[in-house]
Amino acid sequence: MKKGWIMLLLGVGLALSLGWGFNQYTALHKARQTIAGYQDVEALNQRSEDFVRAYAQGKHQEYLSKAAANRFAREDNREKDHEDVHMTEDTGLKNVDIKQLYTKKVKDRDDQAESYATLRLQYELGGSNSPADDYIQTFSVHSVWIRENEQWKVNDVDIILTGDTSDDELKRQAQEALENATRARDGE
Repeated sequence: MKKGWIMLLLGVGLALSLGWGFNQYTALHKARQTIAGYQDVEALNQRSEDFVRAYAQGKHQEYLSKAAANRFAREDNREKDHEDVHMTEDTGLKNVDIKQLYTKKVKDRDDQAESYATLRLQYELGGSNSPADDYIQTFSVHSVWIRENEQWKVNDVDIILTGDTSDDELKRQAQEALENATRARDGE
């Protein structure tokens, strides 16, 4: 009888330890999946930063999905007659400063993500060493990312110019023109 109780206690102990071990194994597996998800978002965040910097310099082709590369090529062919919209280091790009960057995966989709960035481009204009004379643009960039061949690629990008230092100069010129017109009208 004593052996029966001991065997029963050992069996219960074994069952409890197996249950606890299985619980720890599944918790560890979930933790590894969570960490892998965060590492994937961190890698995508870095890729997004690299894309924004490359886009500012006109060197973004390697980041584009096949569909996006085709769209960009079609748009580029339509704009062949116009001046190139991307400034490179050769044409005065002095600094690309990313002010904000946020990347997130699309809910319930492991193969899609979005990133939002605000960047400031500073162009050095010839003839002046003063940073006050530099031409500065501020952009908001929204990128839609997809997984293509196990790598994150930009499938769509929306860029909005949010500020331009030439705006201030144009406002100053408009104000001067208005003041001159008012003086001329008043007979000064």
